Amino acid sequence: MRAKIIIGTSLFLLFSAAVSFAGWERPQARWTQLYRWDDRRDHNQLYINRLAVICDYLDAAEKSLFKITPYFEARRNIIDDIWVREELGVEIGKDIFPWFYLGEAVQKVWAKEDYHDYRDYKRNDCTESETRILFSHSLLPDRYFKLIGFALNEYTYEFDRGAGTRNEVAIGLTLPIGRFVETTVNWRHIDRIHYYDSDALEGSVTLIF
Repeated sequence: MRAKIIIGTSLFLLFSAAVSFAGWERPQARWTQLYRWDDRRDHNQLYINRLAVICDYLDAAEKSLFKITPYFEARRNIIDDIWVREELGVEIGKDIFPWFYLGEAVQKVWAKEDYHDYRDYKRNDCTESETRILFSHSLLPDRYFKLIGFALNEYTYEFDRGAGTRNEVAIGLTLPIGRFVETTVNWRHIDRIHYYDSDALEGSVTLIF
């Protein structure tokens, strides 16, 4: 696990250094600490640690054309005290409208997840794609206090299996605190295709650099 974190962090730093000299907008690093409480599976409470670097490519008028986001994510089952999933990937996306984002990611996954709803975990290392659709709207666009509502859909396809494995829908609120901190609370429905579904409440804090 430590080696994966070191490799992922090194890739982030190298990528950020490269794009900073390529005429792109200065990369934005986002470090998220998230807690997921699953209301259908008492033993499936997760702590999620995610590091992402958003690299925005601008046109001549300095408007965003597309974003490239390398990321590393690690999930720990708090009850069973094991790392159940690590992801290392990159996402390419675009703000189609100010309120609509579409992204496509490819990620390498090291997983030990309870897909069959048993307490014995099956190891599964694979490569996935993830399609992300995000709708957002500013509910309180005050200068000093902002509140953003959002709806999110994430569809995951596993190349090794040749099939979709998850479809997740989330609805929530984001509260920025100054320029460098962002908090989020949301409800998420997780459809593990051909296995069990679950609903979860999530809360996170993101540091922005």
